Amino acid sequence: MKKIIFLIFLGALFMQCSPKVNKDLNKKDSANFDFRSVAPAPKPAPEVKFGDYDIFTLENGLKVIVVENNKVPKVSMRLFLDRKPILEGNKAGYIELTGEMLSRGSKDKTKAQLDEEIDFLGAYFSTFSKGFYMSGLSKYADQMLGLAADAVLNPAFPESEFEKVKTQRLSALASAKDDPNSISSNVSAVLNYGKGHPYGELVTEETVNNITLDDCKNYYNNYFNPSDGYLVFVGDISDEMAKKLAEKYFGEWEPKLIPAPELPKVTVPDKASVDFVPKRGAVQSVLAVTYPVDLKPNSNDLIKARVMNTLLGGFFRSRLNQNLREDHAYTYGIRSSLRDDDIIGEFIARASVRNEVTDSAVYQIMYEMNKLRNEKVSEKELNLVKSVMTGNFGRALEDPSTIANFALKTERFNLPKNFYHDYLKNLAAVSADDIMMMAKKYLLPDNSNIVVVGDKNSVADKLNSFGKVRFFDNYGNEIIEKESTSEKLSLNDILEKNMEVLGGHDKLKSIKSVESEYSANVQGMEIKLWELKENGKRAAMKINMMGQTVQEQRFDGTKGIQITQGQKKPLTDDEIKDSKSETYVFPACDLKHQEGIKVAGNETVDGNDYYIVEQKLNDKTVLYYFNTKTYLLDMIENIVTANGKQQKVSQKFAEYKDHDGVLLPEKIILVGAMPMPVEFKLLKVVVNGDIDENAFKLD
Repeated sequence: MKKIIFLIFLGALFMQCSPKVNKDLNKKDSANFDFRSVAPAPKPAPEVKFGDYDIFTLENGLKVIVVENNKVPKVSMRLFLDRKPILEGNKAGYIELTGEMLSRGSKDKTKAQLDEEIDFLGAYFSTFSKGFYMSGLSKYADQMLGLAADAVLNPAFPESEFEKVKTQRLSALASAKDDPNSISSNVSAVLNYGKGHPYGELVTEETVNNITLDDCKNYYNNYFNPSDGYLVFVGDISDEMAKKLAEKYFGEWEPKLIPAPELPKVTVPDKASVDFVPKRGAVQSVLAVTYPVDLKPNSNDLIKARVMNTLLGGFFRSRLNQNLREDHAYTYGIRSSLRDDDIIGEFIARASVRNEVTDSAVYQIMYEMNKLRNEKVSEKELNLVKSVMTGNFGRALEDPSTIANFALKTERFNLPKNFYHDYLKNLAAVSADDIMMMAKKYLLPDNSNIVVVGDKNSVADKLNSFGKVRFFDNYGNEIIEKESTSEKLSLNDILEKNMEVLGGHDKLKSIKSVESEYSANVQGMEIKLWELKENGKRAAMKINMMGQTVQEQRFDGTKGIQITQGQKKPLTDDEIKDSKSETYVFPACDLKHQEGIKVAGNETVDGNDYYIVEQKLNDKTVLYYFNTKTYLLDMIENIVTANGKQQKVSQKFAEYKDHDGVLLPEKIILVGAMPMPVEFKLLKVVVNGDIDENAFKLD
């Protein structure tokens, strides 16, 4: 600290003794003049100097772009097929799976062999629905491109790998199913583009389950085509070598005619609408103001529109972030984006805000959008934004792949050849009048979809001032408000009906104990769950992985312990309360004796109607979902709030079957405890069997 203070002192002393500074002060003829109070005048836009690229076309129509950079002995190769999107219908997701399958083995090499050869070269390789990306040492360029070409031109589409890819996609979808940001993105896409447009089509577990391997093969055979493709080389490679390799591995690729798809027209909404997705128990709302925009990549508006959006919400000191984060503390951060696209673009401003300020946050977003439309921006603020964009552009040029991306966009969208060379000059020329013109054209607060994912009871009614609130499910299907056909049941009625379908009062009372064992498979590793419940009295549980007990819990009716990898820990008071509830084989029997329980209403989830029974426990809320038709308990949701963040773990119960006169679930699906859902299947169950007292011992 002393050293820092000393250096500051020397700096101040130097400024006082500097003849130049004193001379400048004398020029102003004022001892009180502070040169730091006046921002320096902007300098002329710097001249952009960056490496050029070469481009040539093979006889089959494949365009080859080469950006030579010899600073390091590495090269990257990318194949990009510039195809228009198509509707995938009830098999949405098969195009993405097709891309993943390209790296799963060729007609001559299995996936293991392909991976081994890539690893031997120290290369990186990935495939996607529109091509591949590969990088590594330039001395192996020939071998690398040979492997990539073999994979994408001669794919084997092995059935076993297809099932793995499909399972991974289903796991990812299940993990994102309850994520409010994913829900917001899904619903925004549906509302902006419509489900009849490829951009509004959603990939769901149902559509992925519909996909067959033949769907992927047919798409590959019909749409993989060199005539709309680009092969891009970046790095330590000459034009001559790139052309030689392109001809060698892709010159014989036969072109085919691909019909241009007819896409429905997308228009902006006639008026603003509030589109609400209920998420019970949420302590925050994910808020998005969004709509489609007609902004093409080759539009003359592009640079001016980007400056306008950057000013609004495109960097940390943007107006939206200063307003909602710094001035009002509504959110940790908010950003907006104005996406250009050769078919149809999109504007979106999105943030997570506290429940109680959701309506205020919407108001402030609309306020800032209207302010840019109606008030001219100051030169000082405009120069700041242009400086930020200039710096971002300069940093991007440090990466040789940036030049390749420039070349690709120039060719794809028929941009002027000097578009990027003149970028900074055109950026510097953007005026305050341009900003207002762009705001009036592309900021449309009165034609927005205001999408909110949050707690309906806490938030929805506050949004009526922005328009009639419409309700949607997680996939953009409107929930029509109608008189519920379900009976209006009390808490006692719901619990009684549940116990009746499980076997009846007398039968449930006769259940003294249930011992059960479940098994799950997580990425090839078996997990076993063993439970013993002495109904309403004691409970014990073990989790076994790879033949070893990794966690164990015992509750003797009064006290309990948890054993994790041999380490014992007594249960806390809160954990003891939870353990008492866990002793009941049938949750309804426990809920009848609990306080703080209420019927929280009806809700539709995944097409099923439920009675929601809510239980408040300190910082935790437990929701019980009783099916209105079967009266079975289909799900228990535990919602824990800590430090303003919410964590949700769900247990889903399925395939109830009769065991000695009572219904027990054959499957328990755990969601939220691990990165992917874990499905436990019942291996065995013993009702009213002999009880091993050692299972409950605490010493």
